[in-house]
Formats: sequence, structure tokens, C-alpha cells
Amino acid sequence: MKKILFFLFISQLFFSQKYSISFAERAALVNLYASTSGEQWSQTWDLEKDPKYWYGIKIKNGNVTEINLRGNALKGNFPAFVSPFSKLQKLDLSSNQLEGEITPSLSSFTTLVRLDISNNRLIGDPSTTILPLFNLKEISVGNNQFIFSDINNFLQNFSALEVLDLSHIGLNAVPQKISTLTKLQSLNLSNNTISQNFSNLSTLIKLTELNLSGNQLTKIPTDLSSLTALNSLDVSHNLFSTNYSSTLSNLKNLEWLSLASNQITTFPTELSQLTKLVHLNFSDNQISGGFGSLSVLKSLEQLYLDKNLITGSFPSQLLQLDQLQMISLTGNQLSGEIPDEIPALTFLDNNRFTKQEIKNFILKNKVLADFTYSPQRYDEIKTISATLGSTVSLPQSLSGDEYQFTWFKDLSLKTPTTTESYNINSVKEEDYSTYTCEAYTFEILPKALMEISFYREPVTLVKDLATSEVQSGLVVYPNPATDFIHIKTSKLDIEKVFIFDLAGKLIMTEYKKDINISHLPSANYIISIKTYDGVKSFKFIKK
Repeated sequence: MKKILFFLFISQLFFSQKYSISFAERAALVNLYASTSGEQWSQTWDLEKDPKYWYGIKIKNGNVTEINLRGNALKGNFPAFVSPFSKLQKLDLSSNQLEGEITPSLSSFTTLVRLDISNNRLIGDPSTTILPLFNLKEISVGNNQFIFSDINNFLQNFSALEVLDLSHIGLNAVPQKISTLTKLQSLNLSNNTISQNFSNLSTLIKLTELNLSGNQLTKIPTDLSSLTALNSLDVSHNLFSTNYSSTLSNLKNLEWLSLASNQITTFPTELSQLTKLVHLNFSDNQISGGFGSLSVLKSLEQLYLDKNLITGSFPSQLLQLDQLQMISLTGNQLSGEIPDEIPALTFLDNNRFTKQEIKNFILKNKVLADFTYSPQRYDEIKTISATLGSTVSLPQSLSGDEYQFTWFKDLSLKTPTTTESYNINSVKEEDYSTYTCEAYTFEILPKALMEISFYREPVTLVKDLATSEVQSGLVVYPNPATDFIHIKTSKLDIEKVFIFDLAGKLIMTEYKKDINISHLPSANYIISIKTYDGVKSFKFIKK
């Protein structure tokens, strides 16, 4: 026994002299590496080297003070640390693929100031393990599968918090005890279902970053008016449409604002008060104009207007923003001349610019950091009906030897067809689907290679029910229909008629054979006809 103890003593002495940290702390790091598939990490460790050279490890006075392995492809269960790090101040294992519950060994890291384990696959209630860490100034546990049994009891133990991430933990209201965290500077409550108790935020006067995206807000809560120190606000992926923005006029220190993925149709007048804005995101809304209202934002450097309803020529009013370095207009319906004065980073892909319009701009040899123009779109969405066994041709408008054509079925499955049109000699059941065509072209210009992929908007092949789709003596016609759809039957009496959208929502109910559908939006629908013989359903198109 004495020999074993002597050997361990000599081993520890050897390792303490060889490495910049103790044998115990190095062993704990090696265990972390082994238990989370270290050899498959994005940035691996060379275990032959001193830990001070290992990615994400900071050492001070012979102790590990920081472990930062954020987004480094860690896998497996949350690691069980074999020995406490007596001086560890920051542990960041966020944005990995860790599973299971937080191991109790974490509770021994009482010197921790910052803990970030967000964006993993962790489960259970982390309260018991985290509560002993009384020195914490950051708790980031969002985007896991945690369930807090009593979130208010948990929060009241951390009055010194500066950073709090409670995203995606099933909150339907702002926790009451958040109001006591008056030192809080960054708060993330995104991806919950919060719709009440916003008054609990009004006391957080030191807050500079607030994320309320992915909730059920119909307007920016008026309780945020007191948060005048805010310089970053994310309220994207909510339910804004109109009259949502009156609070913005009080937030004059905002530099970063995202209102993406709502149902906004116009820019709010309150934007004119936000003269410090550097970053503005209105992507994925329903904006079509009003760009002149942005001209007062003289500090604006980044502007996102992707996936809106912007048509016609490039909005020239945006070129009056002298500090603008980046603009993204991807996924609109822009066309025409591309202005000379576009910002150094300009993204115009998935619009309707022609090959010649793009070529004309490239030939000007403007010096840009990034000019993204491919792919582009063309044609309109189209529906073509055909009966089983018939011949049909799916068209697209581009032609010529300069293009290489590829047709796709169901928007992604590549077909063998490389001709301008997609021809089907005898329509089968499996042919009823959605098709797109890529027309690829390239040209070597004096100072550049121009490559563009043009994609037609989808063309959908549907079954023509009016001529051959007969079930038990029932015929529905015409298809497609504009104003009326008619039901013809020779044997069965109609008891009731239901019309559904393709999501299964009941749109209307009738009791007659001639049905007025002129008020329905253009789309595909299901008509179900109830007779004494049962219910028969047909698909039809409203043009």
C-alpha cells in the first residue's frame, strides 16, 4: 500500500511539473474530452500538449479559469466532471448536441460566474444543480427541453444576474421574479408563448439587449417604454400587422432592431425617432413600398428586406442612406436596371432580373465586396389540369442554346428531362405533382464569369375532375372553376356539401348542386359530398 501511495505521489508531482495545471484538473478535462466524442469535435485537443494550448481552455496561476467549447460538436450525455475546478469562472458548452440531465457534479463549481449550456438537448429540471452556484452573473439554459418546477423560486436566488436566457422553456407569461433582477443587461425570452405580465420587465432599466422573438405578441408591449437603455431589440416571428409600434418612439438608443417574420405591411412612423439604428431587419413581411420613410436613418449600415412584396425597379430611396454597407432584397420581384450606387454588400438573388440586366451591371466593373444575383426567378405560378392517360406539356418561357435545362419534380427530385418543356405522353397517377425548371447559363465577360440559374415558379399538374373523375355517379365541374362549381348526379340525392382548404379547415357548407365560390381566394380545395351512400371527396382548383 505504501508503494502505491508513493507511486501516486510521484505521478502527481511529475504531472504537476510537466503541465501548467494539476493532475486532477487535467484528468477532468481529459474525461470531458473522452465522454463527449472529443476526436469528432470541430476543434480537437492534442492530449500530448500542455492544456494551455487546448482549444477553449484558459488557465491562470495554475488553474483552469474558463472552458469555452461553444458550438464545437460535443456529443453524448452531459459530462460528469470527475474533479471540481476550484477557480473556474466560465463554463460554456452551448450550441452542441449534449443530452440527458445536468450532472450533480456541476454544483461543486461554486466559483462559476458565467454558465451557458443553451442550445443542446438537455432534459429535466436544472434548478437543484444550478442553485448552489450563488456567484452566477450569467445563466443561459434556453433552447433545451428543460421543465422548471418553480421558475420564480429559482430566479429569486440570483439577484446579481446580468445575463439570463430562458428561451424555449414553455413560458406563457413573464416570470414575476424577473422584476427583481435589476442588474440584468441581457434577457432572452424567445420561442415561448408569452402574452402577458410584461409589467415585470419595466424595472429592468439597465437592460441593453432584449429578445422576445417567437412569442404571440400583436404589438410591442407598452411596458418596455421605460427600458430606455435598450440598444438591441428582437421581436421577430410574432403576430404584428398594424398599430404595433407606438413603444418604439421611447427607445431612442436602439442600434439593432428586428421585426422579421411578422405580417407588417408598412414601416412604422416611430422609426424616424431611432436615429442611432445601425441594423434593421424587416425580412419576411408584406412590405411593398414606403422606402422614403427610412431616409432619416442616417446611421443605418445593414438593412434586410428579404421575402417581402417589393416589385418593379430597385427602390432608389434606399440609396440615399449614406452609411449603408449591406442590403438584402432576396426573394422579392424586382427587375430592371441595377443602380450603380448599390452598397458594397448587395444581395438580389431570387428576384426577376433578366440575364441582360445582370450582365449590364457586371460590365460596369463596380468594386463590390459581395454582389449576389443567382438564382433568379421567372414566369408565374401555374396550374395545369389533365386527365389520366392524356398528353400534356408543362411550359416555361426561356429558350435558346445558351441555356441548359433541368426539370425537378416535387421541387427537389431531379428528373431526366433536359428539354425546354416537360412532356408527358400518357399521364399516370404519380405524375400529378409540382414541377420546376432550372435554366442555367454562363458567359465569360472581360473581367468576370457570369453564372446564373433561372428557376421558373412552380407549375402544378392536377387531375381534371370535370371529364373523367366520376365516383358512384357523381361529377364535379368545371375544374378549374372561377365563379360556380356544379355537381352532377344521376342516382344519388345530395344531403350536404362541405368545402375544405388543403389544411383541413372547413371553409363553407351547402345543400345544393350549384355552389357560388366567387368569394374564395385562388387556391386548391377539397369538396366533400354527402349522400346516403356515404361521403365522396374531390379536389378542385379555384382560379
